[in-house]
This record gives sequence, structure tokens and C-alpha cells, in this order.
Amino acid sequence: MRKSRVLYILFFMLCYCCSGTNSSINVQIVRHSSELLGCDKIFADNLQAIEERNEILLQTGSIDTTDEQPPVKSAILTIDKNETILTLIDVTTTNKETIEKYQGNGYNLTLTYQNTVGEYDKLIYIGKFIIENSKSKREFKIEGKNCVL
Repeated sequence: MRKSRVLYILFFMLCYCCSGTNSSINVQIVRHSSELLGCDKIFADNLQAIEERNEILLQTGSIDTTDEQPPVKSAILTIDKNETILTLIDVTTTNKETIEKYQGNGYNLTLTYQNTVGEYDKLIYIGKFIIENSKSKREFKIEGKNCVL
């Protein structure tokens, strides 16, 4: 009798733990640059996604908040159908690799990329970004280009 009670309790606890909400960070594709951002770079899974399907996962640039303050370097991505703005807090460049760190709204974003020359001598960016909060972390491999929207 005791053994079945212990198994019942363990089964109940397992079900309870598995029934919790998914805490994964839900980054969505958008098809236009944010109106809030003076766009500098856009990123997606690959350049074909950007150029043929107009898909954007991540945008970087500047937000001009007031006439008294200089524009704020920022990144924008859409999480759970909301534009999420993160402010640039650090940039380092070593061995042809740029690492940009952004923070805001409970998220930390690390964007890592290398510059390369693509078709028609256009500058492209190849790398990854990691988005995390206190509960979850996701990594995306990306390609990007300068905004010409």
C-alpha cells in the first residue's frame, strides 16, 4: 500500500512539473523595420529569407528619443507579438569578430558577427545571437545586411 501511494505522489509531481507553461523565449519574424528605430542592420536565418521573403528576426540601429539627447543605440526584436527594445551596453571587436551586448525589458542579447563581402560586393554579416532572460535562453544562427528599406 505504501509503495503505491509513493508512486502515486511521484506520478502526480511529474504531471504537475510537465504541465507548466513553456518558458521558451518566443522570437517572431516580422516583415518590416520598426518605426521606432533608425535601422542600421537587419538579421534573419539567412540572406535569402531577408531578400526573398522580407523576413527580419533582429534589427539594430538608433532610437532618437529627444532633441536634447543623442540617439540611443538599440536592438529590436519581436517577442510574443510585442516589439522588445534593448539598449546597447557594450561593443568589442577582436580578430574580425564584433560582439554587441544589449539589455532591456528583462532580456540580455549578445550579437556576434563577422563582416564579409557577398554577391555584388555587398557587405554582409554572418554570426549568431543569444537572447536570454531569467528563465530561458535561445540561440539563433543568423545572416544580415545593412538596412536598405
